[in-house]
Amino acid sequence: MTEIAAGRLWVVALAIAATLTLSNSAHSEAQQQAWVEEPGAKSLDVEGGSGRAYLDTASVHRGDDGLVYFVESSNVARPEDIGKVGLMKDAYDCAKDLKYVCVGNSNWRNDLKSTVNAASEPALPVYRKYLCGD
Repeated sequence: MTEIAAGRLWVVALAIAATLTLSNSAHSEAQQQAWVEEPGAKSLDVEGGSGRAYLDTASVHRGDDGLVYFVESSNVARPEDIGKVGLMKDAYDCAKDLKYVCVGNSNWRNDLKSTVNAASEPALPVYRKYLCGD
C-alpha cells in the first residue's frame, strides 16, 4: 500500500468515526430532551389553559423520600412552546398514584390543592410508564 493510499484510508476512517460520534451525540441529546404528553393532565391552572401538559423524561429522578420527581410543561398551546411555558417541578407517588403539583412551595404534601389523585386520570399510563417503570 502506498503512502497516499494509507493516508486516504486514515482520512476515511476518521470521517466514519466522527460521523458515528456525532450521530450518537445527537441521538443522546434528542433522548434527553424528550417531552411526553400527559393526556388530560390536571394543572393548578384549571381556569383557562389549553389542558395540554408534557412530562420532561430527562428530568425524572427518584428522591430520597421515595417519590419520583419530574419537570412538567403545562398549559401548552403550541408545540413550539413545549418546555418554555408553565414549567413546574412535580412529584409522583407510585404506590398511591398521587401527583403533587408545584412541589417545594410551602407544605405541598398536605395541601389538597396541589394533590391530584391520578388513579382515575387519563395520564395514569404515562405516569406509570415513565415515572414508575411499569
